[in-house]
Amino acid sequence: MAYLNVQRAALRLGVAPHTVRRWTTSGLLPCTRTAGGHRRIRDEDVDALAQQIGGSTHLEARRAREREVETLLETSLALVGQLDLPDLLREIAERLTHLMDCHFCAISTYDAASQSVVMLADFDDTGRRLPDVEAYPLSKFPLTRRVLEEQVPAVVNVGDPAADPHELQELVRGGDRSLLMVPLVFRGESIGLVELMDHARERRYSRQELRICTAVAGQAAVALHNAQLFGQARTATHEIDRLCEQLDDAGDALTGLGEAGDVAELLAAAARAACELLGASSCVVSARGLSAGHAVRPLAGADRPASVHGGRADGGWRLMAVAGAEVLTVHSAGREDVGMTVSLPRASRRGEAHILRLLAAVVAAQLRRLA
Repeated sequence: MAYLNVQRAALRLGVAPHTVRRWTTSGLLPCTRTAGGHRRIRDEDVDALAQQIGGSTHLEARRAREREVETLLETSLALVGQLDLPDLLREIAERLTHLMDCHFCAISTYDAASQSVVMLADFDDTGRRLPDVEAYPLSKFPLTRRVLEEQVPAVVNVGDPAADPHELQELVRGGDRSLLMVPLVFRGESIGLVELMDHARERRYSRQELRICTAVAGQAAVALHNAQLFGQARTATHEIDRLCEQLDDAGDALTGLGEAGDVAELLAAAARAACELLGASSCVVSARGLSAGHAVRPLAGADRPASVHGGRADGGWRLMAVAGAEVLTVHSAGREDVGMTVSLPRASRRGEAHILRLLAAVVAAQLRRLA
């Protein structure tokens, strides 16, 4: 007569070991105990209970559900601890390519306002990151739009005569045989898209596979949202720290302005201070029909035309882009009109326009003193 321990009985029945212990305690599953107190269950009792609770088909379904729960639990634990966006994207891709037995995984964000998709990363099944592609409008890909708007997965195979021709063209161009698209849904809104490509074969995914993939995509959407928030908070913290450093340096700069002996010297000192505080390439300060400048290095592409892409119309500040750099212009308020224009070799940061306005206000006050 063969006896099974709790773990083997649980495996045979397709349940957790603690369930077997509960059944033996309630008397549903007879058992004996060893001298050490360990449960031992007869093989035929396990088979009888298996038939009683539904037979082999029922047990296989139960085992499949338990494997599904284990997969989702493991994936959730792996994703929840990733707050660094590049690491999270790699983790999502590795999990999904392994889970769905695919060769490539692309992860994108979705902008409903502009109806466009921006790829965050594309990985192969070895974890190697592939070159990113540019954003693309959904007007060219109606099936992708339906996946995002209706929040339903979709499969495209190269041999399907009814396949979306635009998606089919992309499959052929990439040398892939099958594409699975799954929306990333957070709080009822589609925030992105997961695309799984199979390079070797056409695919017919089962309902269970699609259900698991959709559930993992839901976990990925939450993790992606959290990682983006964390990245924004970290960037804001860095900007605040940098702004505090600039404000600390502003004290010395303002002291220097107070030592100027005439208007020309004051304007030159203000231009130099602006370059030092903001890390600008150059600065021009104008007031009372005079102007003075200071340059650290020539602004690359300064001979190209500028275009205004943001600003305020109340005389506060104006921002222009010049060949990848930015030009920030401010004017003081009050009786003295002081204009300051700095050329930045980068995008302006939060608070820098206010620092420049502070400099302009101090220059205006010093002009009244010199008068």
